[in-house]
Amino acid sequence: MRPVRTVRPRGVPTLGVSSRGRPRRSRPPLPTRRHGRTLLITPRSRASETETDDEPQPEVLSAYALLFGTLGLGEFVLPTNSPISPLPYFGALALASVFIGSKRGLKNREVEMISLSQGASAPVFLSFSLLGLYGIQKLEIDLQTFLNGYFLLLETVSGTISLWLPLKAIGAATGEKALGTVDLSFVVKSERTGETLPADQPVRPSALLCLAVAATLAYLDRYGGQDSFTLNNLEASFLVTTWLELLGVNSFRTATALLFGLLFYDVLWVFGSGPLLRAAASALGGEQGEAILPKYGSVMADVAMSPVLSTPTKFLFPRDAAVAAAAESSSFDFSLLGLGDVLIPGLLIGLLLRFEGRASKGSEGGGGGGGGGYFAPALFAYGAGLLVSFAASFVSGKGQPALLYLVPLTVGSALLVGTKNKEVGELWSFQTSGEDEERD
Repeated sequence: MRPVRTVRPRGVPTLGVSSRGRPRRSRPPLPTRRHGRTLLITPRSRASETETDDEPQPEVLSAYALLFGTLGLGEFVLPTNSPISPLPYFGALALASVFIGSKRGLKNREVEMISLSQGASAPVFLSFSLLGLYGIQKLEIDLQTFLNGYFLLLETVSGTISLWLPLKAIGAATGEKALGTVDLSFVVKSERTGETLPADQPVRPSALLCLAVAATLAYLDRYGGQDSFTLNNLEASFLVTTWLELLGVNSFRTATALLFGLLFYDVLWVFGSGPLLRAAASALGGEQGEAILPKYGSVMADVAMSPVLSTPTKFLFPRDAAVAAAAESSSFDFSLLGLGDVLIPGLLIGLLLRFEGRASKGSEGGGGGGGGGYFAPALFAYGAGLLVSFAASFVSGKGQPALLYLVPLTVGSALLVGTKNKEVGELWSFQTSGEDEERD
């Protein structure tokens, strides 16, 4: 049968061998090419071949435990009458999601890379999208039926990809047996090599359970009618880990342009949109002017808190009336952290993990500084940025553009480590390519 090119859920790993205590088969040398000072890592790079996919990484399973444990603490333990509670809750969810997505993205051999031009143009496209969503919620256009169907599919796919690793580990630990096999040879696994999925792919109970649980959770979130913030946050975590597993940035320059561009976008639509709309409302006058004013002080806040757009695109934590009364958005019942404030810095952190692997391995072969140590400092800097963001929000009583604090700290941590390792030049010129970039 001739292979048919189809889209596959590329984030689902195929079984894995831990790098700890296990012998490895020999592999061909790293296929790198130097263009001046630029190190270009092709799809068969060490960054994508640091481990095979047969056993789950123990540290990733620990991060899943942290993620699920945090959701449980938020549901049953953390007090809603404390303004401090959202900080450790959001911090643990965000850090666990970034850690899982970055580690799993390192093992994904077909990451879709964001180019420099795409990263630079992202703030413009997102600004138009944000204005469109603001207009929809102001006009009270009912898109919920469409959004429910779209996110039901999206949450099912991301939930399947995210739950696959822990459920598969449980299946392996319990000695599960395959229920049978299925011929998936018509699915092209890699367009670069033409490799297809096996003709005798085992069907295991853990795989069926994974799909059933993911679909059930997605259905309950969309149609359950319970408005559970914990379920919303679980689905939001699945989206972040899946996006970070399947998406990446192709260079440190791209990451820097993307992050600082979106920092400007975040500041503009949080701090700048209110005064601009008030000036426009004053010019229009009357009811027309009143109609365009943001309810919560900015376009960004209005879109994030709008009941018209109820989707798992933010982390939520409930707050009681006393805590809410001290905030500008006193009529909104939740503290929130937008997924963009997790995903965007997460793209940089994932790139730093790839560079760290290149640096440590390059030192063994005489190439690169070999200092390593980028990933953990970037995670620490991200956590510090969240702390500063929440402190600013608490002091001012207003929502803050979190990227204003997260971007300088995460980018700064990379430059500081690069300076310490004397490899800032290599960090700045570092590039990693997607599957279709194996060319001169």
